Amino acid sequence: MLIRLIVPGELARVEDMNASLEAVLLRHGIGQALRDDVRLIVEELASNVIKYGGDPSGMPRHELSVHIGIDDDLLKLEFRDTGAPFDPTAMAEPDLDADILDRDIGGLGLHLIRNLAESVEYRREGPYNLLDLTLRMHDTETA
Repeated sequence: MLIRLIVPGELARVEDMNASLEAVLLRHGIGQALRDDVRLIVEELASNVIKYGGDPSGMPRHELSVHIGIDDDLLKLEFRDTGAPFDPTAMAEPDLDADILDRDIGGLGLHLIRNLAESVEYRREGPYNLLDLTLRMHDTETA
């Protein structure tokens, strides 16, 4: 495992989390494009949990954690939160062909995540939502 970060679910802390992720990924030679993808994914997931996750335990705020490891040419990211149970993989894809005025609000961030990741899998364990994402390391990347 390269890194494991745990932070309170506050929007201000998401920036801190991403700065820490950036530093560790850079130190391990992960290229700019993949670092950008990881930061975008973490920011989107974290902001969704904070804004819409409703904490079922009654705790004053969520706990967010990110675990990242590398296996051959794959970067594996586990995003964990204490928000209400929510399976983003069960969400329908947005209708990108529909007129913008006719589209449902939301869902574009999850669509983006699905397109950036090689795989996205959800599970619920106790009080945690766990989202496992696999991203392919880019062959031509340099830090």
